[in-house]
Amino acid sequence: MGRRNSYRTSRPRRGRREVDVNIEDGGQQPRNLLKYGGPWAVTLGGGIVVEGLHLVAATNPVTSSITTLALAATGYGLTQFMQKLDVRAKADRDTRILHAVNCGAVTAGVTLGTVIGVDTAATAGSWLLAGTGMSIANNLWSAFGGKAKEGKGNSKWSKLESQIGLAQHELKEAESNGRGTVTAKVEAKDGATADEFARKIPALASALKVGAGRITHTVNDDDVSDITVRVQVADLLKDGVRWPGPSAFGTGFGDTPLPLGRYEDGADLLLNIPGVLRDPQGLETGNVEHCVAQGTNGAGKTQGNAVMITEASTRSEVSIFLLDCAKPDQDYGHIRHAADMWITEERDVKRFFKQMGPVIKARAAYLASKGLARWEPGCGLNFLLIICEEAADYADGDAYAKVLRTIRAAGGWVETSIQRATHDQMDTTARSNHPAGMAYGLADGAEAAYVLPPEAIEAGAFPGWGNRKPGYLYAAGMGIPQERWAVTARTYFADRDTLAAAVTAGMNVRTPLDSVTADALGPLWTNRTSFTSPLLASSGAAPVAPPAPPQAEVPAAAEETGGRDDLDEEMADEGEEDVEVDEEMLAKETEEMLEMLQDLLNEDPEPGAYEGLTIEKEIEPPADGAPTFSLPSPVEEDQQLSPDDCRAAILGRLHEWFAAGKASFEPKELSGLWLRVALKEPRSWWNRLRSELLGTGVIEDSETYGEYDIVRDPLAEGS
Repeated sequence: MGRRNSYRTSRPRRGRREVDVNIEDGGQQPRNLLKYGGPWAVTLGGGIVVEGLHLVAATNPVTSSITTLALAATGYGLTQFMQKLDVRAKADRDTRILHAVNCGAVTAGVTLGTVIGVDTAATAGSWLLAGTGMSIANNLWSAFGGKAKEGKGNSKWSKLESQIGLAQHELKEAESNGRGTVTAKVEAKDGATADEFARKIPALASALKVGAGRITHTVNDDDVSDITVRVQVADLLKDGVRWPGPSAFGTGFGDTPLPLGRYEDGADLLLNIPGVLRDPQGLETGNVEHCVAQGTNGAGKTQGNAVMITEASTRSEVSIFLLDCAKPDQDYGHIRHAADMWITEERDVKRFFKQMGPVIKARAAYLASKGLARWEPGCGLNFLLIICEEAADYADGDAYAKVLRTIRAAGGWVETSIQRATHDQMDTTARSNHPAGMAYGLADGAEAAYVLPPEAIEAGAFPGWGNRKPGYLYAAGMGIPQERWAVTARTYFADRDTLAAAVTAGMNVRTPLDSVTADALGPLWTNRTSFTSPLLASSGAAPVAPPAPPQAEVPAAAEETGGRDDLDEEMADEGEEDVEVDEEMLAKETEEMLEMLQDLLNEDPEPGAYEGLTIEKEIEPPADGAPTFSLPSPVEEDQQLSPDDCRAAILGRLHEWFAAGKASFEPKELSGLWLRVALKEPRSWWNRLRSELLGTGVIEDSETYGEYDIVRDPLAEGS
């Protein structure tokens, strides 16, 4: 129940704070007086100055001409100077036009007034009329048109430009979605780069007083100077989001995306697991992308997987294989009846991955016969959802890696759930075959780089909250748009009874596993563990166990001769490698050995015919007719088999074991058959047959030393 409390619900909190990127500075009264009174001062006081210049210049034509030219040049220079100031101040286009018009109008008015004067009713009236119009226009602009622009120019962003070095990154526009998220467009100017901006994000987060990972950014692929900054101010996920129930009950698994949770800005977290969807709902379609779900203990991976499995179990055309060797009943007991295959032993898990080779081959052949290059909805095969929980126990080996490489086009998806996807926990090659990733809370947020693509890390994804925020995660791949890879999300929460009830209801719409896959799985499918009810506090249902495989009968002669000798013989048959020999060292060691043996003979001489025996003395061969010792045959002559009959007997025994679900065997379990072959060297014959079975893929080397896994039926067609 502790996990449920961590996803508690309550009413939304009031008073969420927002990042203010348009906060004006104090001391506005003097500024407003200059802003609104300046144009009127020029209109009223300028006329007196202009009339004075006219009276001085009018006395001499030369002086009048020089004064006029000087005023015109001064006006032009002032206009150019104002434009440079606007550029330096990063004024918007409308403000620059306003300043240019004002400079031009004042220059024209002063120049004309100096030439003709403002001492007549016509000239004075013209001056006052034009000046009044310009003053009113400036006041209206200041009151309405320029208010937002001025706020921007004197905003907190302007302060940040000088404080943390953002002078070359211009804030173009900023808006809030009303749900705690502020999105801003930033333009990198004068050769500035997005990488330089990314290095300033920690300082920007501190200045805006938001937590680590709350500021992310993306860069336009077509214009690297176009940066979109996203600031998450309020944590709308803190109270959690309850699972709303099956999103597409009874529809096909490839019809619509699968919802897993919700982003911090209120959008739904949708997954495109099968790659192709009839209704992608904004998600990109493409290849199946296996996923690594990484997170520390208690980060919420199991809760997220439970929601995903429940959603899948309420749809058709999908089969779920659940692999958990750690604590399956505790993790997934309440939804265990959603699993078409429930595998809880490490030995069985490894056998499952080996058996998936023939399964993938059979499914691929079926799709090819339909003219399909990959799985599609309605193709006749169920999509395979393979959930590998606590995968560090078994996420290694060639069979596991081969499944990851080949199952995608055959209609299968693998999710590997692990606490740390480091090389000591998971094979790095296998990890690279997981293009998608879900990064839950980590003790070190930098470890998200093991499962998230570089684009997500560079954009600011940093799940360094450990297990303090169960269910929080970053998700990348699986059709999710790239701009969402660095947006924090949280999986839905639901109590165990609710999920169990949904799975039970889904059993009425589920599609049984297709015959192509079932036949290829063979005894692994027919002898599987299955459930029809959940494991809840109110239930005590026991699993339906598969029948125990029959024990092979081993003759007494085989028991006496089998064992370690067989293993030694097998090891002796392995190819010998060429080894460079040091002749001088070998001669020295041989000489020392001979001296030691001679000392032993001198201390304890052989009696009788061997008295006086030395290292150099050769032993005479036995005389003709001397009695000799020979080992008896392990079986009577009438019980011996021809090589063909012995081969058929061994293949028949393997066929029986495979049909009964026997996973592996030791060579001594077959020694009662191959020792009966009517040949002088039965061991060599058996070793050749064993090599043939390994080459054709009927058996494979087991993870357990000295054993072999039975992979295919040796009597099946094509074996």
